[in-house]
Amino acid sequence: MQPIEEFEKSAQSIDHALGEIERTLEQMLTLARLSATDLDLDRATLQKTLERLQAKIDRIADTI
Repeated sequence: MQPIEEFEKSAQSIDHALGEIERTLEQMLTLARLSATDLDLDRATLQKTLERLQAKIDRIADTI
């Protein structure tokens, strides 16, 4: 593979990873907003979900 092709493939991989991180952060923001407005929410479940999403971001970042 030519250097330019390797660069383009790497750039595409990074772009995809950053897009996935962005979508995950948007999910986390939605959950945070829900938590701030819904007093009947199970906060323990919400916290576990946020931790799972954070772990997902960490895994993605480790691949970049």
